[in-house]
Amino acid sequence: QKSLSFLPVGREGRGTEQMQKKSVVSLTGTSKCALKASYLVARRVAQTKKAFTIAEELVLPAAVDMCREMIGEAAAKKLLTVPLSNDTVSHRIADMAADIQRQLLERIKSSPFFSLQLDESTDVTNSALLLVFVRYRWDSSLHEDILFCGELPTRTTAQECFGCMDNYFKENGLDWQNCVGVCSDGAASMTGRHHGVVRQILDRAPEAKWTHCFLHRESLAAKKMTPELHDVMDVSVKTTNFIKNNAVNSRCFAKLCEGLEADHVQLLYHSEVRWLSRGLVLKRLFELRNEVLSFLTERNSPFAHYYANAQFTAKLAYLCDIFSLLNQLNVSLQGRNSNIFFVADIVQAFKRKLALWIKRAQEKRMDMFPLLSDFLENSPQVKISDLVSQHLSQLAVKFDDYFPEDPREGHMWIVDPFSVDPTKNDVALPSHLESQLLEVATDRTLKLQWDRLDLGSFWIAVSKEYPCLALRAVKLLLAFTTTYLCESGFSIVATTKTKARNRLKATLEATLRVSLSPIPPRLDLIMSVKQAQVSH
Repeated sequence: QKSLSFLPVGREGRGTEQMQKKSVVSLTGTSKCALKASYLVARRVAQTKKAFTIAEELVLPAAVDMCREMIGEAAAKKLLTVPLSNDTVSHRIADMAADIQRQLLERIKSSPFFSLQLDESTDVTNSALLLVFVRYRWDSSLHEDILFCGELPTRTTAQECFGCMDNYFKENGLDWQNCVGVCSDGAASMTGRHHGVVRQILDRAPEAKWTHCFLHRESLAAKKMTPELHDVMDVSVKTTNFIKNNAVNSRCFAKLCEGLEADHVQLLYHSEVRWLSRGLVLKRLFELRNEVLSFLTERNSPFAHYYANAQFTAKLAYLCDIFSLLNQLNVSLQGRNSNIFFVADIVQAFKRKLALWIKRAQEKRMDMFPLLSDFLENSPQVKISDLVSQHLSQLAVKFDDYFPEDPREGHMWIVDPFSVDPTKNDVALPSHLESQLLEVATDRTLKLQWDRLDLGSFWIAVSKEYPCLALRAVKLLLAFTTTYLCESGFSIVATTKTKARNRLKATLEATLRVSLSPIPPRLDLIMSVKQAQVSH
């Protein structure tokens, strides 16, 4: 009798075996799709700064409901295999952040030079955080990215801030010698002459230059006011606090504004640490000044008589106008991928405007301040031109103090190499580089690229033929001009790490990296070392 194991397989046996193979392939394919979908959803969760539980509690049920209605029950059941638990999303974000960091470090190490911007702040749990961004050359352009977010163990001293950075550099094989620029605010811990963070970086990076954030400088230059205008600002803040700090007052004021059909129903709080705060607070208060007067009169407030005074209202109108203009300057300095020449042009233009406004104020012409001009037309008895001229003159002096240098001087050849003539203009270059600049200026091929490339990409293109000249230009273009990215990053920290998510510590940096980095994670590479498992 023959054993069953030696019997030949018939058609039915072969058919069953093929069906089993197809089922295994189908299940494997489904598992891989579910795994990739899990990563894609986790990335969305990180980018929108939502709690990790939202994937399982909202995203998945909503997707299942939509598929059931639009496609069918089979598709809905397929979606249920996507693993999206709180821990799973956390692990997925950590995986993607690790891959993004690896890509970033590879790019930085391949770049001949890089620059940094850094700032420290505290989060909702009073943890001290140090946020560092990097700008580097990669491929054919300059790129910006978050380098890391580190927690300082105790104090935000210069030694701890630098130690946090130095440890990261050592752990990841980065060389301080390649750092050519550091941008920070003017805090003592950052800029101390002997032991500040910047000083310690410059000691290790001989080619690096420090840039005091233009946004902070602009804010400091605009901070000081004449005593009369300071009193107006003080009354404005106290008025806002009187109305908004009391819940009953706040509701009654909103009801009054609704009854009078005002454009707004609430005032805005003032915050010294917010760049645009003063302009926005004053503008809202000026727009609601009549409603404020009625409300304060009803409450017998000692502030009521100020808003019935034409001289006070004129000063308030002027402050609204000048701080609106300062806010416009501040906003124009914000943003990504700015360079020293771009922001210097903006600041120099504002300084020239100040000189023009001083001249007009001395001539008693106020058309450059629309709110004040309209108010003076209706109240010709008010005389404010001397006060305006005095404040503008003071503002001009402060801007000269905080922006004494013109970084474009001697470097205009970087901004437009085809218009600067080394035989006539100061280009601050050694003779052999002056000769290269003349060759660049007469190169028609480069002239065509100049019209279609940004400044950084153009000089990277020039480096193929004139590496020494281009390298000098790229070093200057690499430097950060503001700490805007750090400030934006801390705003995202405040959105991500809330009172309800105050234990978000281990994954905070990973979440920030996935949400802020422009580098996409290599999902196929990440999945190649993962075992695909479906949810049950």
